[in-house]
Amino acid sequence: MFAQVASAARLAASLGISAWCVAAIGYAPTGPSATTAAAAATVGAMLVAAGVAARRTHSARRRWSARMALVGAWVATVGWFLLVPPPAEADWLPECAEAPTVEWGEGTVTVRGIRDFDYRTSDIDAEPRWTDRTFELDRIRTADLFFSSWGPKLICHTFVSFGFEQPDGGMVHVAVSIEVRKRRGQTYSAVGGMFRQFTLLYVWATERDVVGVRAKFRGEDLRRYRLAMTPDEVRVLFERYAIETETLAGTPRWYNAVTQSCGVDIMRTAWGDRMPLFPPLRMLLNGTWEERAWEEGRLDRTRSFEAVRAEANITSDARAAGADDFGTAIRRRDVVMGVRAPEPTAAASP
Repeated sequence: MFAQVASAARLAASLGISAWCVAAIGYAPTGPSATTAAAAATVGAMLVAAGVAARRTHSARRRWSARMALVGAWVATVGWFLLVPPPAEADWLPECAEAPTVEWGEGTVTVRGIRDFDYRTSDIDAEPRWTDRTFELDRIRTADLFFSSWGPKLICHTFVSFGFEQPDGGMVHVAVSIEVRKRRGQTYSAVGGMFRQFTLLYVWATERDVVGVRAKFRGEDLRRYRLAMTPDEVRVLFERYAIETETLAGTPRWYNAVTQSCGVDIMRTAWGDRMPLFPPLRMLLNGTWEERAWEEGRLDRTRSFEAVRAEANITSDARAAGADDFGTAIRRRDVVMGVRAPEPTAAASP
């Protein structure tokens, strides 16, 4: 019985690895095409032939040769996959044409390449506009966490926005949205996001841009929560985002829908080394974060979760907001979310 279970487990592992290899070749970094499909089909046929030979051939020498061929194909595919470098230059879509850069000053951070597009009739009909801005770190006050949903219940897009107090008492906000950097002709795919179709990009943008385009032209549903953080804590988070942006500008990285995405990288940026390389499922499913926060008492428990979530919904406010008062319009209601400390990991434990 044990031998049968072990044999079935080896077969399942072999099929799983082979399927991953075929998919990796089919979703080559250049994108799915007739060429990659043909290459994937060829490799798949070779893997099936080697697998059958490894299990069915009576000759011990031939079985050993078939197994070595199978393992060699796996190693070659995985090695190729891991060594393909992310592109620093490409024919990027207009909304991600510029990768932001960061300059550090005495108590200041200057961000170049802040997106502030003027969208007209759709999210692709826009007048590109990129700006530079210097932020005084001792004026940072707030951090907001946004959830943007387009249909799925378990996943959504999450991003943050930082608020800086101005000498006249007003507030200026800058949002940072961790996204895929798409080339012309590409559309987002969660499967493609696991096979190095996209590079990672920290988009710095005005709220009028990043919130407005999702609410007004993409039909997404947005909620905003003010994070219960002190200005010093917000400053640390802001600086970590700036450091990550600076690092990406010099060393591009692949986006990964599981280990390097909008939700995971928010946690990784906030928690640093305390974030596990392969996050648990509850961290990956960022569409459940709001309800988990309510269950853990980090949102108002005197009301139902549905009531709290409805109050945090800024979709109608964003759609009605003008360019000059956008930040004020989406802050007519203020829902506070407590911040949970990072969980210890085996690597971080003493």
